[in-house]
Amino acid sequence: MTTDPILEISGLDISFTSYGQKSRILHDVSMQIGKGERVSLIGQSGSGKTVTMRTIIGTLPMPPASIDRGSIRFEGTELLTLDKRARNRLKGTGISIVLQDPMLSFNPLLTIARQMDDVVRFADIRLGISRNRTARRARIHEVLRSVQLADPERICEAYPMMLSGGMRQRVLIGMALLNNPRLLIADEPGTALDVTTQQEILVLLNRLVDETGMSLMLITHNLGVVREMADRVYVMERGRIVETGTRADIFDKPQHGYTKRLMEAVPALYGPNVTDVTNHRAANAIIEVRDLSKDFPLRSGLFNRQMGVTRAVRDVALTINRGDVFGIAGESGSGKTTLAKMMLGLFETTSGGITMDTLNVEDAAGSRDFRKLVQIVYQNPGSSLNPKRTVADQLSVPLIFADYDRRAIAKKIRDLLELVDLPARYASMYPHELSGGQKQRVAIARALSVDPKILVLDEPTSALDVLIQNVVIDLLQRLREELDLTYVFISHDLSLMRNFCNRVAIMFRGEICEQGPTPEVFADPQHPYTRALLSAIPVLTDAEAAQKPVIEASERKAVLLSTTTLN
Repeated sequence: MTTDPILEISGLDISFTSYGQKSRILHDVSMQIGKGERVSLIGQSGSGKTVTMRTIIGTLPMPPASIDRGSIRFEGTELLTLDKRARNRLKGTGISIVLQDPMLSFNPLLTIARQMDDVVRFADIRLGISRNRTARRARIHEVLRSVQLADPERICEAYPMMLSGGMRQRVLIGMALLNNPRLLIADEPGTALDVTTQQEILVLLNRLVDETGMSLMLITHNLGVVREMADRVYVMERGRIVETGTRADIFDKPQHGYTKRLMEAVPALYGPNVTDVTNHRAANAIIEVRDLSKDFPLRSGLFNRQMGVTRAVRDVALTINRGDVFGIAGESGSGKTTLAKMMLGLFETTSGGITMDTLNVEDAAGSRDFRKLVQIVYQNPGSSLNPKRTVADQLSVPLIFADYDRRAIAKKIRDLLELVDLPARYASMYPHELSGGQKQRVAIARALSVDPKILVLDEPTSALDVLIQNVVIDLLQRLREELDLTYVFISHDLSLMRNFCNRVAIMFRGEICEQGPTPEVFADPQHPYTRALLSAIPVLTDAEAAQKPVIEASERKAVLLSTTTLN
């Protein structure tokens, strides 16, 4: 570090007390961030990254947490001894934060203007500044333009649900910048976004650091993002800083075994595959999609009058063979989730049809036979599991639907937990007592409870760190072989898709713009949109970066905005 530290953490020890037992969570954590420096904190879930971040910004719940030892100095001021009023004056002005999911950071009932105005007004009150509403609104417009939102007036009058994921994340970054913070903490700022939007957000953050001179603390488990963004990196394992160094030190010559395991766990975009993705079964179609389209009405006005329609899926044709891991990729709004919901019978089709193992989906949707044929594993197990029900309760619901008797249900639950490598004692636990990977195993077990032939996997690993992601993928690979399953894998993680799917389809604006065997699509992408997606993926090595399609940001934007008919 070549400049004076704006943030300096020294010897930080933090414990949590639960049911009378005190456990040490952070052990002698020390780190520094210089002025204008980009520093990343990496590590798997549970390593202590979030506890460190919440201690810095003053939102750590005390109790059950307690700070046993250590110091946090911001611009030379000790934060841990500041009174509440002085600490609050720093929030949003000295230190600001951008959280992972922008929808959880906004009030859905208030306009963007109201929420941003509150941030400015409360900071003015804390700092003793007097600005009228016109001056505050001018500042809001100025900040929205700085985060590349060209129509701030329209954005201000919108509600969060009316904006795309990328626009919401830009607004959230703008909100964090409203009061000119000197340190911005970005907690997984691109995890919930597709690769092209994530790339735009990262470029934006880099530009803001260069233009404003603020410091950036990036907390993420996406190591490709760290390689593109960070000046220095801290690696955290089980509450300890186990390695630190420049970006080149960490990625080119990691020293600690944990750092090496993190690097090895990231699926490669190019080079040898981690696993054999070939479907060795004889070609035998289990899903056929024929000229499928889906229209949604556009409504407006006091009486919700229909003003037209928008076509979310357009003339899609797919054949998925038994035993395939068939990937469907594309940015947000490309139509992949709408297509998956039609496969599940949750949306009616506008035209075309879907056949699954001889069943016509539109006729069979909701029937017992169809629900036994196909099940889904959702993106976030924390929200797909009922927090008030035990694991056994959640696994028993589909079994009751399938007419299992009570004794058979108890045995089936034990068998399901064993199938996903969880001990039988987990049946009595609640979701909050499980890790992210354990929750996803329970979600997979629930999907398998009625012995389906097809699983729709909707971003099943995007909420997990790379080490747990690999464990879940290995589990899915084993279950596919043992139970003769077919997977429809929906994701925007193309690196993972290359190492998991034997065939892939790329969706753009509701159409399939390219499909084929995964090695062929990745080795020689034919459509400019596929090349744009691949060019936006952050990679770990210079060798991989050299193999990516070279597309300038302006060219990528032109491709994404293109309205030409796709081949």
